Amino acid sequence: MQTVIIDFDPKGRKTTVSFERGVIKVKKRFHYEQLMAFLDKTPEAPEVPADIGAMLERMKALAIILRGRRFHRGSLELDMPEAKLEFDKDGRVSGAHNSVNDLSHQIIEEFMLAANEAVAEQLHSLGVKFLRRIHPDPEPSKQKAFAAFVRTLGYQIDNPEDRFTLQRILSESARKPEKHAVHYAMLRSLKQAIYSEKEEGHYALASTYYCHFTSPIRRYPDLTIHRQLTRWKRTGKASYDETELMFLGEHCSGMERRAALAERDLVKVKLLEFMSKQLGEHKMAIITGVAEYGFFAQIVDLPVEGMVHITTLNDDNYMFDAESHSLTGLKFKRRYRLGDKVEVEIAKVDMAKKQMDLRPVISMEEQKKKPTRK
Repeated sequence: MQTVIIDFDPKGRKTTVSFERGVIKVKKRFHYEQLMAFLDKTPEAPEVPADIGAMLERMKALAIILRGRRFHRGSLELDMPEAKLEFDKDGRVSGAHNSVNDLSHQIIEEFMLAANEAVAEQLHSLGVKFLRRIHPDPEPSKQKAFAAFVRTLGYQIDNPEDRFTLQRILSESARKPEKHAVHYAMLRSLKQAIYSEKEEGHYALASTYYCHFTSPIRRYPDLTIHRQLTRWKRTGKASYDETELMFLGEHCSGMERRAALAERDLVKVKLLEFMSKQLGEHKMAIITGVAEYGFFAQIVDLPVEGMVHITTLNDDNYMFDAESHSLTGLKFKRRYRLGDKVEVEIAKVDMAKKQMDLRPVISMEEQKKKPTRK
């Protein structure tokens, strides 16, 4: 296995980079939760030998510096947490939660990004062809559409092609109810990252040279990079045939999309099976999308989304307003708007269609607010 050794100065700038054959020797194993408890100095923190504790503190300090430098150059970070299933002792789904991105995860992430960039910079400097991880610049028309969308939510955005403006929108929406909708809308405005032989950078990371290097046991593109580095160390040559790289990039990108789709589909099916046992239960949810035919809502304490069809809003006749992303009752003026928190009932789970139907729960207090008919 190839290892990249990077020295940084106090400002997080690379000073030296070297490549060696490496062996992993585990001196102390941590779960992310254990590491976070140690960094936060909570009562649940595990006992850690002094030398390892000091190293972890240095890792934390360096990761914070690297993260700051990355955002300073315009890196975009979308918060799109993945659904993580929970299982009982018999292997059945007992719940689910969204993945977290706290400091314990960010330390590993920043070091992986630094390694991937260092390897790509080295191979590029050698003038060799290699399989890059590229993220092409977005289409201006898609960025304008994103700007129009967030303006309807009250955000000020003058130049949607300016990455620092996009950074600000992501930051401002981070703790607001419409966060999911804003981050998802930006994701849709961007192109998909792919593997390619082309000399393009990574837009979202604001990185000129980038490849995947850190996971050779689970990603084939990373393995090709390790092989190239090994060949270069032995022979001084490391190039791939450009045509071979082109086909390899297309194949790996296609298989990546296929695997991601299969994983999302499996998680969705398992979550729906779990929700099918909770028919009739009431849950709090956040409205994540609004259309003429109803609205979508994600359960607050579970990473699963369902739909409230407009035909179930039988207390009034509702009118869709695209500009405000809302449905408003013509008579009683009750409004369902993007980002609103609503109480819903789990009405139906259709496993064949892979969808969940919800019904709004209107409290007795709300019922009393209706004007009486004369």
